[in-house]
Amino acid sequence: MAFNGISAEAMWLLAQNRFENSKPFYEEHKEEIKKSVIIPMRQIAGELSPLMYEIDDMMNLDPVRMVSRVRRDNRYTHDKHLYRDNLWVMFMRPKKEWETHPCMWFEVRQEFFSYGVGGFYMPPALMAIYRRHLIEREQEFLDAVKSARKIGAAFSGECYKKPKPGNPSPAVLPYYNVKYLSFMVTRNDFETLTTPKLIEELEEAYKALAPMYKFLKEISDEYVATQGGKL
Repeated sequence: MAFNGISAEAMWLLAQNRFENSKPFYEEHKEEIKKSVIIPMRQIAGELSPLMYEIDDMMNLDPVRMVSRVRRDNRYTHDKHLYRDNLWVMFMRPKKEWETHPCMWFEVRQEFFSYGVGGFYMPPALMAIYRRHLIEREQEFLDAVKSARKIGAAFSGECYKKPKPGNPSPAVLPYYNVKYLSFMVTRNDFETLTTPKLIEELEEAYKALAPMYKFLKEISDEYVATQGGKL
């Protein structure tokens, strides 16, 4: 089935379910939540899968496994709510086998929806390779940044307090001394969320983000190879 949007009422139901924090309430509204939010999110995953396969043919493209669950695992968190009021689609390789490889995502929250590209897990050894590539492949990286900026993606990355070794140019210096990085578009135009036009927007966005995904993927490939993993 084609994606036809996620309504404001569906998002409100997610919020109410989290507020009630009640298994009986959830069981009573489970099918409605599935029909109005979970299935549309799986439809987004399904409709974008051909594009994602072109970007990385090793991505997990099972819509059921790509969409987050409403029920939270709160065993190790301070927040003991049973249910979440946000959902996301992850476009990435199987996490257990490829935890350091990049991902692209789409997320709906009560305040906004977002999509972007970045690292799910970026250990220091991987980031050391990233900094070397940043210097050696400066123009390729800057071209990928330019492509991401064209769709309004903002850069995010927590910086180290002390500068890392190396001699980056002023052009890449803002991206050099970070512990992790992502480029993300944040939108509060919920009218787009309610129509099939969202798919067109996401297709164009992920095409623009693909060069950054490729850059980060190749860094991850080198990291896995140097760690004795398999590609």
